[in-house]
This record gives sequence, C-alpha cells and structure tokens, in this order.
Amino acid sequence: MTGLFASADDAETAVTNPAGLTRLHQSEWVGGLTAFYTASDFTTTAQSVGGSFTNSSSSSLAIPSIYYARPINSDLTFGISLTVPSGLGSDPGDATPGRYLLEKWSLGYVSLTPAAGYRVNDKLSVGVGLNLNYALYDYQTAVFNGPGQPDGKMELRDGSFGVGYQLGILYELSPATRFGLSYGSSTSSTFSSTPELSGLTPQREALLPAGIRSSQISLESKFPQHVGAGAWHEFADGKSATLDLLWVNFNQFGLSNATVGSNSIEVSNTRYNNIWGATAGMNWPLDAKWALRLGAAYASSGVDSENRTFALRLDRIWGAGVGTEYRWHANRVVGANLTYYNLGNAPVSTAIPLLGTLSGQYSTNYAIGLDLTLRWIR
Repeated sequence: MTGLFASADDAETAVTNPAGLTRLHQSEWVGGLTAFYTASDFTTTAQSVGGSFTNSSSSSLAIPSIYYARPINSDLTFGISLTVPSGLGSDPGDATPGRYLLEKWSLGYVSLTPAAGYRVNDKLSVGVGLNLNYALYDYQTAVFNGPGQPDGKMELRDGSFGVGYQLGILYELSPATRFGLSYGSSTSSTFSSTPELSGLTPQREALLPAGIRSSQISLESKFPQHVGAGAWHEFADGKSATLDLLWVNFNQFGLSNATVGSNSIEVSNTRYNNIWGATAGMNWPLDAKWALRLGAAYASSGVDSENRTFALRLDRIWGAGVGTEYRWHANRVVGANLTYYNLGNAPVSTAIPLLGTLSGQYSTNYAIGLDLTLRWIR
C-alpha cells in the first residue's frame, strides 16, 4: 500500500517503477496474494413506490500476483510481472428497484508487464515497461415487465485486449535517500456484445424494436493514465519512511452503462473526476529477522455526487494498515499486511425508465485487505 515509487527493494518495482530494478543485484521471485472482504448497507429510496429499501451485502475476493527480476549486467536488469492491476464491480442484488439500472457487473484487468531498468550513473536510473492488458466485462440488469410481473433480465459479456506502456526514473541522492517518478499510459478496451434478453413478457417484448436480440451493443472502458512520485529515506537508527503522491487521469476513464428503456437499449457514459492520492509508511526493524510496518492512504472521489451512477458508486477512500516482515532465511522473506479501507457513503440519484427517480447512499461501506508475500532471492 505504501512505498510504491521509491522503495525499489524487491521485484515488485517492475510494475510500480521499472527504474528501481537496477537496485536488485540478484535474481529473485516475489509471489503475492491479496484477499479482500467488503461489507456494506445501502439504502435506496424510490419515489414511485414511496418507500426505502436497505440492502446489506458482503463479499470476498482473492487476487494472486507474481514478479520476477534478473540482472543482465551491472547496469541493466530485466523484470516481468503478472498482476491484476484493477478490478471494479458491484453486486447490489435484486432486493431494490436499483436492479433495473444494475443487478450485477464486473470489469477486471489482467496485465502481463515485461520491463527493464538501466543505470545511467551512480545516482540516476531509468526504466520502461510494456503493459499487455486483457479486460473482461460482464454487465447484468433486470428488466421491468410492468406492475405485478416478474422481472426479465439483460446480460452483456465480452473481453478485449489493450496495450500500454510505463516509464520510470529513480534518483539516489545518497544511500539513505532516493526519489522515484513513474508514468503509466492509458489503454482502451472496446466491448461489443449482442444482448442476452430473457424473461420478458410478450407485452414488454413488443415495446422493443424488431431485431434487438441480434443487434450489437458497444460498450467502452479506458484504463486511465497516471503519474506517481515518491520518496524513501532511512534514518540513522535503521528506521525508514516513505511518501507517495499519485495523480490518476480518471476523467479519461470510460465505463459505459446499458439500460433497457421503454422502447430501446440505452447506452450512457458517466463523467468522472481526476483522482489525487497519497500514501505514507514507516518501517521499524525489530531485530535481524523481524520488522514492523505501518501505513496510511487517501484517495479523492472519482466522481461528483450529481454524476454518480448505481453501476459505479465511487467515493473518497481512506485506509490505515499494519504489517510485518520476517526473514526466515538469508534469501527468503515473508510479509503480511492488514489494512482497513473506509469507502465513503457515495450518495446517488438517477432515473429509471418507466419507474421514475431512484436515490440512495451507504450507511456502512468498508473493506479489509490482507496482503501476503513471499520473496525468494536466487
């Protein structure tokens, strides 16, 4: 969570700042597993039915990752990683009128990133990486068949491949202080799918134009460009501190929504804000084998309240965590971090075809993340 751009102390730097690869003098593997538990209570108010509905939900997710680095010579180091750099989704369920805008959706990225770092001189290193991303989109929404009628369903599914790149700089002011700068380009993914419609009544089906089931619905997602800067400093007693700043060009992020309207399938795009984030961390060596880590993070909201949708109910995020590192062998290091994330209340108000205005917000909305890593130095 912290020390993203200037720590450069293991093979994970191949993704965060490839210039940091030059600090690795032996081949190494890093394997990681990040597990998330999320819990929320979302209250929806529907004007058309004059009532409020609270939906409580929880979910868990585990994401693996693997990193490899290998020095080619004293100046050039190669790295490669297989990660899940982003995953978004929502599953509000079918208990509220919001199901007519969204019942369930997910957007996941898997990225293979070969990278290289080159040492220009004793203080300056540069790096470059190629991001090979595969995105998978699954969007499901209920269809309103009329009062007293069971819901129908629409689903759109597709996968898409995109290519981006990243650049990095690492400047080592002294053995105790270094600075990092990293840039990641945007990648675009276009999804095209025929709508899978089921459970529509003959009357509801008649409202839609002929051939709608064979039409191509195009949805787009763009993984935004981002810039990160970081500093690392080690104190005389062996403790170290990190500070990172991150800018994400999130108004570039594209995520189309699809809704079955009164007589068509309507595709819309939300307006997003750029995101500013910051992390800070401390590392305390306790003895030759154990170290304690503390960290905190904050990210601004990616969308204004008036532009927020039921599909992507983003709000500001803050998190705080504690972790430990244990060197159980000269060349084997294991780490564990536990982090709490407050995800905000994300108020939203929008219109549903044939039903009117729908509004809501979270009363409870948090996530707990557990990061486990194994570093294997060859």
